[in-house]
Amino acid sequence: MHGTTKGEDLFEQVVLAMNKFELPFEKLSGLATDGAPAMLGPQKGLTVLVKKEMSRLRLDPSDLVVCHCIIHQESLCAHSLKLHSVMTTVVSTINFIKSRGLNSRQFKELLSDLESEYGDLVYHCEVRWLSRADMLARFYNLREEVKQFMEIKGKPVVELSDDKWLCDLAFMVDITKHLSELNLKLQGPNQLLSSLLSNVKSFEAKLKLWQFQLEQGNIVHFPTLQEQKPAMTAEYAGECAKLLQAFEERFQDMKSKQNELKIFAVPFNVEPSDIPDNLQHEIIELQSNDELKAKYNNLPLLEFYKLYVRSEDFPILRRHALKFASLFGTTYCCEQFFSKGLLQRLDSSQD
Repeated sequence: MHGTTKGEDLFEQVVLAMNKFELPFEKLSGLATDGAPAMLGPQKGLTVLVKKEMSRLRLDPSDLVVCHCIIHQESLCAHSLKLHSVMTTVVSTINFIKSRGLNSRQFKELLSDLESEYGDLVYHCEVRWLSRADMLARFYNLREEVKQFMEIKGKPVVELSDDKWLCDLAFMVDITKHLSELNLKLQGPNQLLSSLLSNVKSFEAKLKLWQFQLEQGNIVHFPTLQEQKPAMTAEYAGECAKLLQAFEERFQDMKSKQNELKIFAVPFNVEPSDIPDNLQHEIIELQSNDELKAKYNNLPLLEFYKLYVRSEDFPILRRHALKFASLFGTTYCCEQFFSKGLLQRLDSSQD
């Protein structure tokens, strides 16, 4: 796109693309957004304009599933962690070392002289959540070398001699590692919305476990924190509680679709009386077919629907499956496309 990127501009481009590829609005099942005002503005956001167009075409706009990219949501949840002093000290120290060429070279020489396991620190990038986990882990592992270097430079980092601050740093290393592992599970193409939501729910269950265990002084799932032997862990239980609350609030809209997603993802496990009336008979017929159940247990979900849930036998269930199979829970594909485009431009400029 060139020029402005307001909701109206986005809508115009969406309509042009749909017309170009002959995609009718009847086929539109969902929108994955980054949460920006141009996407979700109450008056002229893309989502509102798409729903207005659906109403104009006499389609039901309530059928459109709108979700804020799950990866973005997870990153926003992580901002609920309140140990700002840790990040402030770590980032400022790394910037002092890395942003000055002489300092950076001298620090690498020091690491070489000390035969350190690592050759350098990792920069922090606010946009890339994974960089935070890598940066904190590397900083923690090089804390003694960093302390020595900063003292040589006349810029001592007093926090590196503070036992409580080191415990906070160790906790941040562990919790950001857990968040990064979730982040990796949410990335990649061909991710079904049902799988993404399952990963989020699994992480919430882990947060509840960690909160309970930390309240009891159990730090079994926080190996870096174990090294520091903290006297008290209740504060870290509170951090897990804040993180859990952020997840529950941010994924509330997504979870409102979990019953429909369950019908799609585990059709043999739903109770017919608990699902919409128009699906009840077809689900009973499906669950009563042992041959289909065996196929379901031995095939990838989409292959099962493609090969064995035929329109002539299960017309409503198949439409339901097509809708939820087509939903994007993240903007990963768009971001991957933009990254490839940027790399191509960089390659071209270097030729």
